[in-house]
Amino acid sequence: MTEGFRRHTTDELVAGRPDAAAREASRLPVIVVLDDVRSAYNVGLMFRLCDCVNVQALWLTGITAYPGVSEHATNRIAKTGVGGSIDVLSWRHLEDPVPEVRRLREEGWTVAVLEQGDGTTPWREVDYGERTVLVFGHERRGVRPELLELADVFVELPVRGITNSLNVATCASAVLYEILGRRLSR
Repeated sequence: MTEGFRRHTTDELVAGRPDAAAREASRLPVIVVLDDVRSAYNVGLMFRLCDCVNVQALWLTGITAYPGVSEHATNRIAKTGVGGSIDVLSWRHLEDPVPEVRRLREEGWTVAVLEQGDGTTPWREVDYGERTVLVFGHERRGVRPELLELADVFVELPVRGITNSLNVATCASAVLYEILGRRLSR
């Protein structure tokens, strides 16, 4: 079964990293918004994921931890946001993301909010548009109501076990790789 397969070494993977021009040329027109996400570890995972998929930007809003806010948060983010993602990914902290998300929507971006509830669309059936704002919310309270009002679509991943939700980074992985896969298959 392993015929024709050769695992890449870490050195080969590091040597094959794209330069800034290549990253820019393959940028995925997606802005990920973390709205009041409590766990700095999850924030670090989101840095790593957003870099791997090469999104346009990561916005950390409200109470969401961000690099530099405290030594504690910075250390936790760095622990899971490995590989230099914190240094190369475009990110910003916004106390209130609503005005910026509203502006993007007015400019034609699709605002897709990940939530559980009535009126959602399964993640694989969503039209994410050419430019997408993906909004993920607080682990218990969800996305703030003012952002819900800006949503073009509510996206849901199926949960079939007794656990009622996925980790935010796990959920984001599924959706971001769905968007990336559609782009690569064009």
